[in-house]
Amino acid sequence: MFKKYIENKKLAGVNCIVWQEGEILYQETVGYKNLETKVLLTPDTIFRIASMTKPITSVLAMMLYEEKKLDLNDPITKWFPQFANMKVLINPPDEYEKAGKNITILDLLTHRAGFTYSGFQKGKLKDDYLRILGGDIDSEVTTKQWVNGLAGLPLVSQPGDLFNYGKSTDLLGILISTIEGKSLENVMEEKIFHPLDMKDTFFNIPNDKKNRCASNFGFDDSGNLINLETVPAKMAFKERPAGLEFEAGSGGLWSTMDDYLKFARIFVEDGCSGGVQILKKETKDLMCSNHLTPAQREQSKLMGSRMFKDHFGFGLGVAVVMTESPYLSIPCTGSVGSVGWPGAYGGWWSADPVKKSIAIFLTHSMTEPHQLAQGIGFELYEAIDEFSKYINERLQ
Repeated sequence: MFKKYIENKKLAGVNCIVWQEGEILYQETVGYKNLETKVLLTPDTIFRIASMTKPITSVLAMMLYEEKKLDLNDPITKWFPQFANMKVLINPPDEYEKAGKNITILDLLTHRAGFTYSGFQKGKLKDDYLRILGGDIDSEVTTKQWVNGLAGLPLVSQPGDLFNYGKSTDLLGILISTIEGKSLENVMEEKIFHPLDMKDTFFNIPNDKKNRCASNFGFDDSGNLINLETVPAKMAFKERPAGLEFEAGSGGLWSTMDDYLKFARIFVEDGCSGGVQILKKETKDLMCSNHLTPAQREQSKLMGSRMFKDHFGFGLGVAVVMTESPYLSIPCTGSVGSVGWPGAYGGWWSADPVKKSIAIFLTHSMTEPHQLAQGIGFELYEAIDEFSKYINERLQ
């Protein structure tokens, strides 16, 4: 299924798996871990999963919710008073109105806080986001500087009004770290990674595992597949520097196919994974329920796409299938109630609670925005579409 993309040099390598009720129905490892050395990909190759981090951070928040350390309606000013009296940008570059309410934890989980990403903006706001907050994944600023910087930037919509994909899950991760009094990675390790035996998921790759990481693959401006010297769009460093304080709860994790399968089982086993309870069933159900209003589904956009308009909603950190379609793969696929959320570097997953199945697709395909506009790198989405079609046919 994927060899043509490897042979035509449109993807470097792919790890994927289809799992159902404890059995692996399909598993494939094909291609290269490094194009220059021709080292082959292995099933335990470690990938930077980018926004596939967001569901993990969101599950962690819901664990604290169960522990009554936070409530979904809590204003974030309870921990970060600097977010009081926020301004909303109504006419760029400098016409604002006052925020009508405080941002809540529910707003962070549903991306309705009014935060954005620099890549979705133009002009002064784009420049300010980059200058003040640094990279989307590996930011060189301290956590305190980052929080204060975000609080000083205008919102792009009124809190609670619209889905605006952006920095919400990063702030959620910092809030979790603040409540627990330890790093986000340590909280994840204690509450999720260790209980589920996820030994290869982390923000900081141990030295003895760095040789298992996939190279950062992308394209030159002629469309040739290459090992990248720099990561696209100022999102991250090629390798996370030692001592970097900021941990991106939105996209900083590295992981493997097997580890992410252990996490994703939470969504098809009523909050458990392999007999280990992470969430109560009712909490998992709350996460997997659409929280966008009909108007928000109609109006909310992501990279120009109104993906929530017809077939999808958004729960707490995950997209939710609301109308089944075998032809749609982004952001996820499957029966009504299926959930998932892809990553910018090529990772994709979907969990179907009706069919009790999980599909995971991991690769590195790091394409610059201007390259996508020129049609470079779209084979990634063709491959995911083919994988999605195979899943839907196989699991009928």
